[in-house]
Amino acid sequence: MGAIDVYTSYVAAGAGALVGFGLVSLVRTDQPRIRQALNLYRWAFACLGTLAGLPLMPDAARASYLQLGIGFVGMGVALLAWAFRQLNGRRTSPVAGTVLTLITGAVLWAGAWAGDRHFVLTIGWVFTVLSVGLAVEQGWLILRSPRVSGAEMSLLGVAAGFALNWVVVLNHALTVPGPYPAHWLHAPAWLLPWSGLAIAILPLVVAAVVFAIVNERLSAQLRARALSDDLTGTLSRRGLRELGERMLALQLKPPRATAVLMIDVDHFKAINDLHGHLLGDEVLRHLAQVLRDHLREDALLARYGGEEFTVLLPVKLESEALRVAERLRRVVEGTPCKARGVSVSVTVSIGVAYHGRGESLDEGLARADASLYEAKRLGRNRVVCLPPPA
Repeated sequence: MGAIDVYTSYVAAGAGALVGFGLVSLVRTDQPRIRQALNLYRWAFACLGTLAGLPLMPDAARASYLQLGIGFVGMGVALLAWAFRQLNGRRTSPVAGTVLTLITGAVLWAGAWAGDRHFVLTIGWVFTVLSVGLAVEQGWLILRSPRVSGAEMSLLGVAAGFALNWVVVLNHALTVPGPYPAHWLHAPAWLLPWSGLAIAILPLVVAAVVFAIVNERLSAQLRARALSDDLTGTLSRRGLRELGERMLALQLKPPRATAVLMIDVDHFKAINDLHGHLLGDEVLRHLAQVLRDHLREDALLARYGGEEFTVLLPVKLESEALRVAERLRRVVEGTPCKARGVSVSVTVSIGVAYHGRGESLDEGLARADASLYEAKRLGRNRVVCLPPPA
């Protein structure tokens, strides 16, 4: 690879960081975790952007400014690591994150004050520890995730390459004493062009990948909201139809089947008339939470309409669905809704049906609804199951 001017790489990195600052500033979200991560990215890119000021420095001040800038770059990388943790749901105390970021800059500036060899070794150690730690943690978080996007894998690749580069640079600093270059990137001759190129494009690549990841997550959240019920947080009827049809399409061969449970709050109109609609809303939220807490993760829970909820539940035996329905009925009966200074006893009627192979979702829902009607006719607060289709 041809020669690359390292100073030009530094300036390009600073300019790319400023572009990255503008890019992440374009993202708007009401999600606190993502908003905090974006704020950290902005601070990180602002620190990295100090390198863009190198051409503005007179020759006499350039060396000192570069040493100052390297300290800010270290802080920027520390902030990137913090932002990646935040974006992936790993909380770091604001005090701890701020202190570690400031210590990173202070260590680098102290190394510059201690002399050339100390500065080169400090640079090697600080950036190796930061980059390796970042790559290991991102790898652990991303590879453990059930869904890994292409953008996340790209980010992991960038982090791994950055870490490998600094491991080699640190080894060179430990084994090859001076002379040290004025740009302080004391790397092997064969690696220097690649290191310079990586430094030049790294901030812009990180900004683009982060922008893609955040957009993917915001799109997923918007989609989830479109499929969710605003009041209870369960699936909406639209969400039930979309995800329910998908569940039925993936239904395995017998003996596995899908049970359909229709759940209705008993005497809900009386609750509204006696306590008001606001308390009625609290009852629905309470019921949704109780059902969520006592259903398996593979069950789909939706608010079908009004005070009626629907559950799609994969089962192996028909008796399993009846046991689940009866357990839900008892739990709801034994867990009153306590809100707005009152305690309201809640019971439910549950109709159960089994989705037959080749049936549509609507057919299964209709038979579960017929079972629910029978449960209410027999006195409510009970479970009724229609036989499976012949």
